[in-house]
Amino acid sequence: MRKQTGYVIHEGTVNGHAFVVIVTLKTSNEKTGDMMQIWFLLRDINPVQGVKDCIDADTICKGCPFASGNGCYVNVGQAPLAVWKAYHRGAYSTLLPKDYAAVFAGRKVRFGAYGNPSLLPVSIVSAISKACEGWTGYFHDWRTNRYATEYSRFFMASTETESSFRLASSLGLRTFHASPIQPAGTVECLSDSTNGRVNCAACKLACNGLSSARPSVWINPHGSKVARAVAAAAGVN
Repeated sequence: MRKQTGYVIHEGTVNGHAFVVIVTLKTSNEKTGDMMQIWFLLRDINPVQGVKDCIDADTICKGCPFASGNGCYVNVGQAPLAVWKAYHRGAYSTLLPKDYAAVFAGRKVRFGAYGNPSLLPVSIVSAISKACEGWTGYFHDWRTNRYATEYSRFFMASTETESSFRLASSLGLRTFHASPIQPAGTVECLSDSTNGRVNCAACKLACNGLSSARPSVWINPHGSKVARAVAAAAGVN
């Protein structure tokens, strides 16, 4: 019997494009540590092509100024492409909500290893959060999503500029701010401030939206496209 490495947990459409949501059980990502990873992928367009054609910015990464090669730290040619190919090989069976407890119990979950976690229905997000030990999540479409208030219970509002940080804060949202300038009242991401000695699985800052009363979090842009990220953060409102 083939060993299960992940599951399909949702499928849908966004702006006319089909997408699939997959949770993988193991990761080699040292920054996050031992967390289950949830991926949001266009079903019929591989992630590399999606970025090249700038389709990601209006679909699975809607609201993110770093999409379409403008500074995102995710190398879509690595893990996202591997997960997409595995999906098309039939590697992942469908996970039903009745089985969440068995799969997620005792585990921490990263909502959005790639893509916008607000593509998951709130009911699924809530069910997974109840089944798992803890989670992280960041959503970019908090300005326009009609259910932003509900998603903010679980996810941090991603911000990049001073104005977007002020707006999200005025709405009562906890933010995860990616910018060269740290806003007052935020705490630095421990993975950065400890040079990787504290990963997300061990961190106590709780990037889980309004489920925690802890401060908002700040991180300096990083990755191979850091210059583009800094430029995007400077020019996006």
